[in-house]
Amino acid sequence: MAGQEFQPIQVSFTLARNAELSEFERFFGCPVEFSARADQFSLSNETLGIPLITEDHHLLETLRPICEEAARERKTIRGTLRSLVENEVQKLLHHGKANRQRVAKALGLSERTLSEGLADEHTSFDHVVDHLRHSLALQYVKERHISLAQIAWLLGYEGPTSFNFAFARWTGRSASEVRNQKWQPDPP
Repeated sequence: MAGQEFQPIQVSFTLARNAELSEFERFFGCPVEFSARADQFSLSNETLGIPLITEDHHLLETLRPICEEAARERKTIRGTLRSLVENEVQKLLHHGKANRQRVAKALGLSERTLSEGLADEHTSFDHVVDHLRHSLALQYVKERHISLAQIAWLLGYEGPTSFNFAFARWTGRSASEVRNQKWQPDPP
């Protein structure tokens, strides 16, 4: 990814292990913790500053207007908790890590405060995520150069099948039908 070797500063795993800890520390070149709260691979700020040689500027430029159009269609009011949640979720979707706990932590909130704040705005975390996926899917499916498998990945689904079930729930049609028939459903 970076075209050079680098080492983490800390590695932790949720699985338990008592033996051969020194072997893992030798392999990673840093302290390794087992039975941790989360699987983590921590890097120094210096390492994080290394440019990625594998980054895809074309993909970024292709996706940016799609995401901006989806945001306009959602008509989310800037400055609301919902808009902050959407922004955080969108960053995490393709990693499959867009969960309530991670988003709350990124926003400096407890999960309870996040849920209560969204309830005050007459929505829920699950609804925000579903609505965001729906609006992005409608934009992505218009782009023929983005495969349905890539769309599934971009939206954080385990695979195309999960994405197709969700798309059919939103629109009453499969994503491939929509793409092939050039039928575009109304925005959410």
